[in-house]
Amino acid sequence: MSRSTALPAVPSKAPSAATVARASALNLFARVASGAAALAIAVMTTNLLDTHGRGIYAILTTWIGIGASMLTGGTTVLAADLIFGRQDHRRLHGASLAVATAAALLLLPLSLVVSLFTSSATPAALVCAATVTVLVTYSNFAMSIDQARGDVLRVSLTTVGMAVFPLLAMAASAAVFDPTVTTLIAAWAVGALMTASVQIALAVATGSLWVRHACGLGASIIRRALGVSVANGTMLLWSRIDVLVVAAVLSASAAGVYSIPVALSGSLLLLSGSLLTAMYHSIMTAPATEVAGRLSAALRHSLIVVLAGGGLSVPLVAVAAGFVFGDAYSEIWRPYAILVLGSACLCEAEILRHFLLTRLERSRELVVLALIMLAVNGALAAGGAAWFGLVGAAVATTVSYAAAAFALAALCARALSVSVRELAAPRRSDLASYLRVARSLLGGRR
Repeated sequence: MSRSTALPAVPSKAPSAATVARASALNLFARVASGAAALAIAVMTTNLLDTHGRGIYAILTTWIGIGASMLTGGTTVLAADLIFGRQDHRRLHGASLAVATAAALLLLPLSLVVSLFTSSATPAALVCAATVTVLVTYSNFAMSIDQARGDVLRVSLTTVGMAVFPLLAMAASAAVFDPTVTTLIAAWAVGALMTASVQIALAVATGSLWVRHACGLGASIIRRALGVSVANGTMLLWSRIDVLVVAAVLSASAAGVYSIPVALSGSLLLLSGSLLTAMYHSIMTAPATEVAGRLSAALRHSLIVVLAGGGLSVPLVAVAAGFVFGDAYSEIWRPYAILVLGSACLCEAEILRHFLLTRLERSRELVVLALIMLAVNGALAAGGAAWFGLVGAAVATTVSYAAAAFALAALCARALSVSVRELAAPRRSDLASYLRVARSLLGGRR
């Protein structure tokens, strides 16, 4: 049986619209809370640090994201092992802890070595950044187990914890210490430790953590996920290379300003992410005859909610950015408006990436695509930033997102024997359903 038609261990029934709506609403609430916490962190850092400091902070957090993305490449292998009945979730939890431990043994000494060759960030900031990467890696592994099991509540609570705990730690740090990039990254590490500690405590309390043979299984996951890890790291570098290019071509201060519209546009993925979380188990365990329909529904509605949410937020950003973030950020609505379109494409690419890696278990094509898009976005961003400033960098990123989304849609559509339009393009009936909901809400208020 080919991988495109392979069935999971226990094929699931298609969820009802009410079930999807409830699960989506729950996870959307969690993601909104997480997004609000992330926005609060962005506001805090822009007001506590100057634009240069914010730029260094943005560069560090970009590399944290890239490192964590590479290390969490194994989450798709782990999810596939669970969905296809190859491993028990308790053994996988033990393997997750082993992977995080190995990451700590690698990254902490590496951060000290890197500190010898850079003066932009202190050694303490680099060590704390490595610590954050390790803790976020563990939390994502544990959360991927919950997602593969269809436990939307626990996924939602973890999503909130991973944002709210760092916010609280940063706020406390800023109140006690003189705020610097180092103290803020250290506070983030404390917040990430709180989330990971709760996850481990719950796993131990419920008997869901088996450490026997954890190292061997963890090594197996890392080995099988090597291609995925390279693809993940390359894809995140591709999606965030514009920030690094702006820092190199313009300045760290310009990167600090540009990082805010990047973060705001990235928060739009919370909308599509809530839908993906609600439908993830259903899509990955769908019978071969139904998987295209379920995937298509997730893609179509994700595109609609991201475009709608992003379009409505542009005027708000234009009016409020200078007041909320400071005068230096008053014009960020221009690159943000362009990046909204990019986020709409990226949400499609993200859903398709999960499907390609977990359901189809194919990573080679993703690696090739990510490498191509990395080169394209890097070249376009360098030229765009040099000639048109932050708007040029935003256009370059949006073009590369659109190209990647189309390529992934074409790849998955071919595997499912449907057209790209049938798989990903919104339909009139989709839009009509939102109009009916809006009319009913408006009618109920009268």
